[in-house]
Amino acid sequence: MELKQINDAFNQYLRPQTYPLAIRMCASESELPEKVRLPLRDMGINVSLCHAIAMARRYGWVIAVDKSVSCYVPAISLGFVQVPADIADGSFQASIGLWGMTREAAAAAIQNMNRFEYGKYKYALIAPLDRAAFEPHIIIQYASPAQIWVLLSAYINATGKSGLDVKLTTGAGCTTYITKAMLTDEAQFALVGTGERLVPHPQDYECAFSIPFSKIERTVKALETNFRTGVFRYPIPTFMRYSSQHPPGYDKMRAHLLGEDKGK
Repeated sequence: MELKQINDAFNQYLRPQTYPLAIRMCASESELPEKVRLPLRDMGINVSLCHAIAMARRYGWVIAVDKSVSCYVPAISLGFVQVPADIADGSFQASIGLWGMTREAAAAAIQNMNRFEYGKYKYALIAPLDRAAFEPHIIIQYASPAQIWVLLSAYINATGKSGLDVKLTTGAGCTTYITKAMLTDEAQFALVGTGERLVPHPQDYECAFSIPFSKIERTVKALETNFRTGVFRYPIPTFMRYSSQHPPGYDKMRAHLLGEDKGK
């Protein structure tokens, strides 16, 4: 399925306020398109992965981050950097008071993090679907819970699943909607957590939902089918086939205006 078709379907059936995005993990610089922004190189600023995602979905930019990414979480999760022993055992985090974590808690956070093997990828490439000149690994959409429900319903119908297993955390969403989505080849839902809100980029009503490219065509077809049922639509259909209720006296005013009260 062409990326334009996916983009058109998302815009028609979800009506998102920001661009649907394509994300590809790249093993070398040769995989990057010619017109790509590297924040440190091209703008003289160092940004986090979620910051770059916000630029892509709000500005419409094609952008990439590498090991110089300002946030340590994607640097580790995406396999851009090797984890030294004092970070693996949590002692360094505890020594600098990172998030107030104990050594044990910090070690557990690293141990439980979804991670690609070190060195497998060099860049995370992000672009709006209609500007992506590459085959993505992940399609991601930020939207309201109601819009995500429509997308989730399509994914579940497309894959024949009874539901989606979700693990909610206080932050590190990129380790879920990119790394975990690719490792499991399953869609991922994420409440937008601490890191993204600190900057801030997402609104309070926004959640994130990512779908592996391997399952996107079936999901889009299910979006179309679900829309035709008249139930799984956005805006969500509401029942309105009832007579309006008004304060006392409105019925008499209406009857008088229409002359229905004459002779009474």
